[in-house]
Amino acid sequence: HPDSDKAKAVKALDPERVTLVRADFDDVASCADAVKGADGAFLVTDFYGGAGMDPDVEEQHARNVIDACEESKTVRHLVFSTLEGVEEMNRELKLGLETVKEGEVNGKGDPLSQFDAKARAAAYAHTKRLSVTYVLMPVYSEEFFKLLDPTTAVDEKTGETTHVLSVPSDHEDAQVMCMSVDELGPAVANIFDSYQVYAGHEIGLVTDFVTMSEAAEMIKDVFFSEKDDKTGGVKKTKIEKKDATKDLRIEKGDTFAKDLGQMFRYYSKTDAVKKRRSVAKTMQLVPDARPLRKWLEENRDNAEFRQMLGLR
Repeated sequence: HPDSDKAKAVKALDPERVTLVRADFDDVASCADAVKGADGAFLVTDFYGGAGMDPDVEEQHARNVIDACEESKTVRHLVFSTLEGVEEMNRELKLGLETVKEGEVNGKGDPLSQFDAKARAAAYAHTKRLSVTYVLMPVYSEEFFKLLDPTTAVDEKTGETTHVLSVPSDHEDAQVMCMSVDELGPAVANIFDSYQVYAGHEIGLVTDFVTMSEAAEMIKDVFFSEKDDKTGGVKKTKIEKKDATKDLRIEKGDTFAKDLGQMFRYYSKTDAVKKRRSVAKTMQLVPDARPLRKWLEENRDNAEFRQMLGLR
């Protein structure tokens, strides 16, 4: 909504150049009004919020914006943040992902319904007379703070606090593709600058491949180590890594956490999935994009991340 705090924050970035308009994704005419006069559009659908966790609604939202862009007399290019069709890959590549039971809040029988909704919308965009670039995001680096399920434990005798990070023990060597969502904006901006080059292309974005154990070690080193001003050495907060199966972690989580767990399974399951994203191509598009450790180091003082880790 144009009057929301987030919208106002965007406006504040450049008040003279930023114009806020409201679009109802349920209404093609509203979407058409929103893109009127625009040279390009960046489309991101919201499965959890705007679509109410209904994949059919999310797909229709994307279709409505795609139709509005096709009908527009000014939109020259659309960048669509989409995803792979997991249901088909699960079946054809025998990934072994669990399907969502019929009647569950986010499911139509697919392992990750929001993935397939976006994939169907991308297929729809391919049928339109519209210049489109399709960007595929990996796991957001920000999600490691949730996937590692950080907790704290206090020793009743000593009062000492121990921070605990839960690392999946099954398939512990599986690497996860990741990139901070902060890198997406520059990537999209650069695509628009050279949209003729990227028209019709699928670009899989990624800045790092890490195991969950490696991610936990990076977070441990970056966030739980501080310089001792007196000795000049490094003080380390007491921290433990706890093994936990993904099944247990997924089962105890809420719907969003369960989806994260399924997403982790998918992204780490097979090389066929990983090959759709390239660090080299990402760095070519966004030279300043950061691998996980560098991104963590630059966000060491981030209040939200420190709070999630139980730090001040």
